[in-house]
Amino acid sequence: MKGRLFMKKTISMMMALAVAGSMAATAMAANDEPMVIAPVPNTQSQQAQMKIVIKGQTTSLQTISVNGCTMVPVRAVAEALGYTVKWDAAKKAINLNTKETQCDLRIGDNSYVVYTAIEGMIGMSAPFSLGAAPIIKDGSTYVPVDLFVPLCGNDPAVVKVSGDTITIDPDATTEDGDSGQIPNPLTVHNSLAELAKAVGFDIKAPIVPAGYQADAYIDISGELAEVFYTKGEDTLVYRVGCGEGDNSGVYETYKTTKTVNVKGISVEMRGNDKVNVAVWSNGGFAYSVSSEQGISETEVAAVVSSAL
Repeated sequence: MKGRLFMKKTISMMMALAVAGSMAATAMAANDEPMVIAPVPNTQSQQAQMKIVIKGQTTSLQTISVNGCTMVPVRAVAEALGYTVKWDAAKKAINLNTKETQCDLRIGDNSYVVYTAIEGMIGMSAPFSLGAAPIIKDGSTYVPVDLFVPLCGNDPAVVKVSGDTITIDPDATTEDGDSGQIPNPLTVHNSLAELAKAVGFDIKAPIVPAGYQADAYIDISGELAEVFYTKGEDTLVYRVGCGEGDNSGVYETYKTTKTVNVKGISVEMRGNDKVNVAVWSNGGFAYSVSSEQGISETEVAAVVSSAL
């Protein structure tokens, strides 16, 4: 992955990929993952074994149930669908890649993002959850079978459960056209005021570094406000939403992570030579600012201060 994929000239690809994100509204060190079960808050339960049919071929793969969610072995299923599967032992993460679409999975993290793998193209879904996080059991990583819907184009017909049989067909389409499609959670607005009205809370215009110009105002599912600022080849993404925690949608691992106090607010800053991601919470709202090229701590502090 070449850093986080940011919008530069168009948000059309991102809008398409973000359809996968609306599902929330509901290589390897060897060829095998480590023989451990990650200590995640998933609850496994007994489930009658289901037969998995992939592209018309019946397999002998096993299923498990976690939090009532049917899970399938990701390596075997993804490879059968043409994905390259790479395991990062240090991060306990998996990358799935078809050279067109890719997805990063983290053991124990029920947050999924699908993004383009096409060189020169830009697009990323909003983070979405699927009811259970990836889990390692008996040497294999299991993921919710519904993950293969957004991975294969987001037509719900891709994954079909009938009795004790799961059918996964990337070429399947919904018979009644678009009526079965999950609605796009992204709405583009013309101004910050219009965006604030859509999400239902006030948004102060942040003080961004010199040269950055507002490029797009977007709400995600009417809950998360997102503003894109562009300068040359870089895009700065500013997000505000109700609650607390990291809403940046950035899953990179950086050389440096530290917490800095800005006017009484604890701001987590992550980056390499500069700050690539900063997240903080204040007054019942979660904030983040991210930049692929990075900005200075002083510039981050200006963004934070302007939101107070």
